[in-house]
Amino acid sequence: MVLLETDRLLLKTIDVNLLDAASKLDHQAIIDLGYKTNGEWPNSDFFEAIPYFHEILIKNKGTRGFDSWIILKKNDYEIVGGTGFLGDPDTDGMVEIGFATNKSHRRKGYCFEAAQKLINWALSKENVNCIAARCEHGNMGSQHILKKLGFKLDREEKDFIHWRYAKV
Repeated sequence: MVLLETDRLLLKTIDVNLLDAASKLDHQAIIDLGYKTNGEWPNSDFFEAIPYFHEILIKNKGTRGFDSWIILKKNDYEIVGGTGFLGDPDTDGMVEIGFATNKSHRRKGYCFEAAQKLINWALSKENVNCIAARCEHGNMGSQHILKKLGFKLDREEKDFIHWRYAKV
């Protein structure tokens, strides 16, 4: 397990037990694991990716940090969203980040705060030179966060806008 802390949040890598509870949408099991949830997590995008993250955890015999994380409010361990990477850095040192906040917790700065901490963590690793991100054209919230974090527009395709953040 890897744990990062900001002023208001804890970022914690997701383990197999939490993935299993999320895969069954078993909110009581999530609560039994020590988290507070209002039932919004996991969102549909993360839910679809659960088998992928499960496979990474099994293959790597645990987390290396370049997988899925939950975003928790420090004061009560409530899951307010998720963030993470789509796997280990590639041969060029690039990782792709993603993030999402539960609907009831949007516009509170949680995504920015969590993503900024995770970006700093990743860039502190020797094998990471660049972070990529992508979002849909109509996702103005993510576009705003990516710009605020310092990502630069890389390219636009039919379905997604691609962004890059290079190590300085």
